[in-house]
Amino acid sequence: MIETLGVLAHRGGLLVDRPELSVGVVRALARPTGLEVELLARRPLDRRSAKQRQADIRAGRRLDPPPAPRRLLPAYDEGADLRVGWLDGDGAAHWEYGSYESSSGDGGQGSEGPSWRTTVWFPPMYDAVSLVLAWPEIGFPETVIRLPLPDRATVERGAVSVWRAPLAARSIPTPVSHHVAELLPTAPPPVEAGHVVAGPLVLSRDADAVLVLDRLTVVDTVLWLEVSAAARGALAGSLVARSFPPPRDPTEAVSAGILRDGGLFWAQRQRGTSSGGDDEFASTNEFVLPRPPGDALDLVVAWPDAGLPHALLHLPLRLPR
Repeated sequence: MIETLGVLAHRGGLLVDRPELSVGVVRALARPTGLEVELLARRPLDRRSAKQRQADIRAGRRLDPPPAPRRLLPAYDEGADLRVGWLDGDGAAHWEYGSYESSSGDGGQGSEGPSWRTTVWFPPMYDAVSLVLAWPEIGFPETVIRLPLPDRATVERGAVSVWRAPLAARSIPTPVSHHVAELLPTAPPPVEAGHVVAGPLVLSRDADAVLVLDRLTVVDTVLWLEVSAAARGALAGSLVARSFPPPRDPTEAVSAGILRDGGLFWAQRQRGTSSGGDDEFASTNEFVLPRPPGDALDLVVAWPDAGLPHALLHLPLRLPR
């Protein structure tokens, strides 16, 4: 369950773009309790079927690169995915293992190769971090990337409880017409290739429920939104009872959209996760929609299930200078 707002520690974008692997930052938050980094790695599409791959192996046709040498990884490491760590002042690597999810891609008829998404938690860090990435099994060498970070004073100022932080949004003007946002003509571009232009911000709240804009990411002509929701007490228990198991009424869940031309255009939900118990509930929701014209947008969020009405926030669509 989200408790502390945190400070944006990185604007996102690709860190590595090699033939065998690309890696980008989806989101990075700094708090006095630690640094949270979400990465998304992608491998190229392999259109061979499993039978074809086996035939290539038996025929000695090795199409994959040879394993990369190890220098920072321990000799006993037997990982099968991307490893993420950081270097200390003496140059020693500390490997962290967080939550992750993977996808095999969309197969021989599609365009997306395998992907791997992880969120790792580092100790409290300020000013800069030497991020270490390694995946020797696919030929990706150990790579050290120096990332600037907010200083200690900035991080400590941002350590505000989501239950007490100032509200960034205001009430939506009424009445407005409701619409479904225009569907994207193709699959959305990779979120890790974009840049975070806003967040984190507390959007809406009452005594037992809160909505937080984790990030607004701009990727070419597409917007990716991530909104977290949390509830506590008896409200949380009722939300858990209504949310599990799905399906449920999507109009009552966390929703996000754009207000323009006198209408409210609701975004497509791209992915989401929920968890909870008797006295706490939390969810993370990602939305995608076409970028509107201009250099700003009016974002609207709501959580009818928790009794949080529409809230409006004016946001820039360009990185601050």
